[in-house]
Amino acid sequence: MMRVFTGRTQETEMGFPSAIFKSEVFGELWLGATGLEGDEQASPKIHGGTERALLHYPSIHYVWWANRYPEKRDLFRPALFGENLSDSRWHEKNVCIGDIFRWGDAIIQISQPRSPCYKLSRRTGCDGLALLMQQHARCGWLYRVLQPGTVGAALPFRFAERVSRASVHEVMSLMFGDENRAPSKKREDWLRLSETEGLSERWRKTLLNRLESGKIESWEARLAGPASRRQN
Repeated sequence: MMRVFTGRTQETEMGFPSAIFKSEVFGELWLGATGLEGDEQASPKIHGGTERALLHYPSIHYVWWANRYPEKRDLFRPALFGENLSDSRWHEKNVCIGDIFRWGDAIIQISQPRSPCYKLSRRTGCDGLALLMQQHARCGWLYRVLQPGTVGAALPFRFAERVSRASVHEVMSLMFGDENRAPSKKREDWLRLSETEGLSERWRKTLLNRLESGKIESWEARLAGPASRRQN
């Protein structure tokens, strides 16, 4: 069964407001174009919007994280990473960009992988966690809402259609993985990914910028936080 979580923006001990702290919802609720009823993003220009209305994180990954950080084993359970949806059926290797699902009365589509940021490391107190999440593609993914409707943990969540062959794991690996690939191979991969049906405009723009400049954008501020930028 799908587990559903929502949360409001609140002041935190992490040094910034956040809506990463989510509570489980068992009843039915409305899913609109920008997300679930009762859910918020503290920085909607970065984390929200129609292309990032829902965050799905595979529950199977939490065992891996607990083994990686055994001293904090009890911390790793669904909703820790601010996800709205959690179950054990779907993961980065068996879902693709553009996959369409029917959930209750709503229809949703995978738009992009999650790009991990330093706030996950702060949330858990585990230095380098965001970078590990990126390197191992244990990132989860985001949805756009094609058809708003009533949803809920007890309502059916079913795969409906596949429009591309680019798995979330492959996209993460090619975007952030092997830096030793030949430049021509990188360009070939970036071009192919940029043409993936269903990919969010933000990710498509990043890929086109890479193709134009031949350079990979810096991830330092996203993974280490704004202080890393000020120190350079």
